[in-house]
Amino acid sequence: MRRTTARRAAAAVLGTAVGMAGLVAQAAPAAADEEIPEFSFETCPELPEGADANLWLCTVAKITGGKLTLGGIDQEIHSPITIVYANGFDPITFEETVIVESLESEPIRVEGGILGIPGSDFLPIMQIHAQPQLAGDLELSPEPGVQMRQRMKISVQNPLLGDTCTIGTDEDPITLDLGFGPTDPPPPNEPITGATPVDVSTDPWVVRSTMVDNAFAVPKSANCGPFGWFNGIVDWQSGLPSPAGSNTAIFTTYSASKGYTALGTT
Repeated sequence: MRRTTARRAAAAVLGTAVGMAGLVAQAAPAAADEEIPEFSFETCPELPEGADANLWLCTVAKITGGKLTLGGIDQEIHSPITIVYANGFDPITFEETVIVESLESEPIRVEGGILGIPGSDFLPIMQIHAQPQLAGDLELSPEPGVQMRQRMKISVQNPLLGDTCTIGTDEDPITLDLGFGPTDPPPPNEPITGATPVDVSTDPWVVRSTMVDNAFAVPKSANCGPFGWFNGIVDWQSGLPSPAGSNTAIFTTYSASKGYTALGTT
């Protein structure tokens, strides 16, 4: 997926270079009990034709903790969610482009299954698993206070629902405006704050941060079962649609970045 946004490149490129240098120079060692994920840059996106590798970064971001509350679903994050993307500048037009290569995660078992009652999902047919998927472009710093705008949908997996059931769609996604806070949600949610980036490694460059959003809405489910017959059941079980102020994303993230020249791309 690609997104192009006009920028003042001279300031942006200089700011990126200076910011990277400052972050690396101030890098602090990880705490003794901190387990930093392993990173691979093998799946970094190919650069557009004619791109200057000196102006491009590949980032592998791993969400390793936090939680995602969507309506009646309140799920802790225990297995990593990995996003691989590249961003860079056109040296002539000074436009920034973001290319998302992938979002990968293991299906997460939703407690309570179809009935939403803890302990009632001991049979596989009663179990529900949820898996985040991309549902649109990724935007970096689209507006003040927002570090990343992420459009996603949640694949809802159960033998009765088929393989196309999702919460949100490409046309009507869950849109997260992730930042470090404090947030400004409508009630009943109250403002929350994440954690600004801290360098934990220099080879590769890795930063840890916590991004949050609790002001987003969650749409209804779609395509659940033949002809969408089970949409209503999924919505009932999940408390959907869920208005803004009733949902929360807290993502503790480790992000590793390398310039494309360091990756051997010319």
